[in-house]
Amino acid sequence: MEPNNFPVKVLLEQFLAGTITEADSEALFAWLRENPGTDNAEMEAALEAVYRQSFGEPPALLPGGTERILAKLMDSTATPVVPIRRRWQPYAAAAAVLLLIGSAIWLMKPQKSKAPLAANQPLVVPGNHAVLTLPDGKQIQLDSAYGNIVQQNGLQVANNKGELDYNGHAGNTELHTLSTPKGGQYRLMLPDGTAVWLNAGSAITYPTAFHGKNRTVKISGEAYFDIKQQAEQPFVVDVDGKATIEVLGTAFNVNAYTDEPTIRTTLLQGSVRMIHQNASAVLKPGQQAVVSNDQLNVASNADTEMVVAWKDGLFRFDHTALDEVLRQLARWYDVEVVYEHGVPHIPFSGEIKRDLGLNDALTILSTMGVHYRLEGRKLIIMP
Repeated sequence: MEPNNFPVKVLLEQFLAGTITEADSEALFAWLRENPGTDNAEMEAALEAVYRQSFGEPPALLPGGTERILAKLMDSTATPVVPIRRRWQPYAAAAAVLLLIGSAIWLMKPQKSKAPLAANQPLVVPGNHAVLTLPDGKQIQLDSAYGNIVQQNGLQVANNKGELDYNGHAGNTELHTLSTPKGGQYRLMLPDGTAVWLNAGSAITYPTAFHGKNRTVKISGEAYFDIKQQAEQPFVVDVDGKATIEVLGTAFNVNAYTDEPTIRTTLLQGSVRMIHQNASAVLKPGQQAVVSNDQLNVASNADTEMVVAWKDGLFRFDHTALDEVLRQLARWYDVEVVYEHGVPHIPFSGEIKRDLGLNDALTILSTMGVHYRLEGRKLIIMP
């Protein structure tokens, strides 16, 4: 197909306006695959003009974000992906808001809401929020208490705006619990040097000193671990009493929210043993152990970038069902999701920065064809 004979500008405008037909969208992306390096001034001018008209200046894309979004856009068939010329990429990626082959794909950035929010919209500001609970039941709000918040028997616990750090050697071992609310996350440095990141709506209980055969902690919700290696004292994670993870030195993510249908342990480095009832499995990097319906299975080639995106300040999805997307958003923005007539079948692929406000997240929902209304902290999904 010759570039000058193809209505690039018209189809791009329809694409951004959301009026393009499925057949025309397939034709547009087929043309992009066939003409990746074509020196088409009209194409480039159309991308830039339509983008500037809709969104203003081209955005500063996240590292690697352009390539991931474009790969999704271009991979609508089994045909190998052919990258678009690099200087077109900011416009093509930033403009990517469409339904194509049943999958919604976007690159999120701040923009004006297209659907007015309720006047009683919940004022949730996600960020570094957590509570430290001591053995006597005392709770310390880490949003407002900084510096050395605990000093006793040779132990110092320092809170530094987003990170809780245990230093020294406790004379008497106690159990502490760090918990994050919805919309909160926190980093914890355990007494042995192990680093833990807690996602929203999660908790970890741990001793102020590790003695004995194992270093054991208990978690609920989601956490990422970077274990300090001590071969003589293995690290053990009790996953809310439902499963156990045994490690020596490694990096892994555990997702064990009670509102999720599975428990997922994803290994990034090292080796772990996942134990559930009478079954166990040793994972290699890139594998994921899944506990579902009391069965333990191992999946290879897990998308580790997507699994740990939350730790790096992102939501990242790959053909993810709408109800799973909304569960993540609900935990981050502290809203309750209610479906009036079932869950719409809208799979999502792409990424959203977690520092965006609720208003922008809801704009994405409306842009992708999700109808909703907001009543206080209740997000009602309509047909």
